Amino acid sequence: MATNNQASRKKLVDRLADAATPATDDSDVSRRPILWWLFFMPGKVILWIQYMFPERIVGVFGSSRRRNVPLIQLLYTIQFYIAVAVVIALFILAMQK
Repeated sequence: MATNNQASRKKLVDRLADAATPATDDSDVSRRPILWWLFFMPGKVILWIQYMFPERIVGVFGSSRRRNVPLIQLLYTIQFYIAVAVVIALFILAMQK
């Protein structure tokens, strides 16, 4: 756990991320490469939204277990990019007609 002196030396983005990041992910957000942000954040955001706004109360328990699992984050991220690629491909096909 960080002491008060260490916490005051962190960048603002790191302090905000510490408040929202689970204890299992203790690396500083500002030290992550930009590719990490571009690739993994859609999956992390989707899992966070499912956790914060479950469809049923039973969904809270499943979503809380899924949101910190890197493999699930990777699968959701890949699904997000596949969906984006399909939408772009359909848009391009529609524009050609």
